[in-house]
Amino acid sequence: MNAEAGTEAMDCLVIDADAVSRRLAGLLLKRLGYTSAVSVGTAEEAPGSLGGLVLAGTDDRAEGIAALRSRMDPASGQSRLIAMVAAASEEARRACLRAGADAVLVKPLALQELAAALAPAAEAGDFNAEAWGELLEMFGADGAAQLAGAVIDDLPVQQQRMAAAIRDQDLPSLKRIAHALRGVSLQLGAGALAELCTQAEAAAAAGPASTATELGARLIARHEALAERLRNETARR
Repeated sequence: MNAEAGTEAMDCLVIDADAVSRRLAGLLLKRLGYTSAVSVGTAEEAPGSLGGLVLAGTDDRAEGIAALRSRMDPASGQSRLIAMVAAASEEARRACLRAGADAVLVKPLALQELAAALAPAAEAGDFNAEAWGELLEMFGADGAAQLAGAVIDDLPVQQQRMAAAIRDQDLPSLKRIAHALRGVSLQLGAGALAELCTQAEAAAAAGPASTATELGARLIARHEALAERLRNETARR
C-alpha cells in the first residue's frame, strides 16, 4: 500500500475473517493517508514474507500473531504488526504484545486509536531507548513500570483537559498542560516531545490561538503514542 505523496511508500495488509472489519480498516487507513490496502480473510492467503504495515484480527489468546511476526522482515524499518481483538481486556492485550504485536486495538476500530497506534513508527524520536535503559538500571523493572504506569494513567485526564482547553480556546490552561507534559517528557528522555511541548507553551502564551490549539492537538496525539510505546516496553518484561 502506498502513502500519500510526500511520504515513503509502505505496503499495507489487513487480515481478518470478518469482511466488515476488513472494510472498516481499509476505510480508516485511507482517511490516514493510505490510498489502497490488500485485504485477506486468513493469514494463509497473505504473502509468505510480510513487510510494511500489517493489521491482523485475532482471538483473545493472540493465536496467529507470533506466526505473523516470524514472517515479517526484521530489516525493514517500516514494519509494524498491529493486532485487532474483539475483547477490551488487559489479558488479551498482553497476550498479543508477548506474541510480537507492536500495538493492540479493539474492534470496531476507531480513527483516533488507529492513528495513535501508527504514530510510534513515525514519531520514533519520542521514545528514548537509552533513557529508558537508564531508568531500568536506576529503579529496576518494577520502578520503571510504575513510572510508565503513571504516564499512562494520567493520559486520559490530560486528554480531557486539553480537549476542553481547545474547545473553549482556553490558552492559559493549554499553556499549563503543555508545561506539565514537558516535564514528564524530559524525565523520560523524550526530547522531541518536550520540544513540541515548548512550542505549544510558547504559542499559548503569545498566540495566535489557532496555532496554539493545533499544537495542543498534536501534543496529545504524540503523548498517546509515547504511552502506548511504554505499555509495550513494560509488557515485555
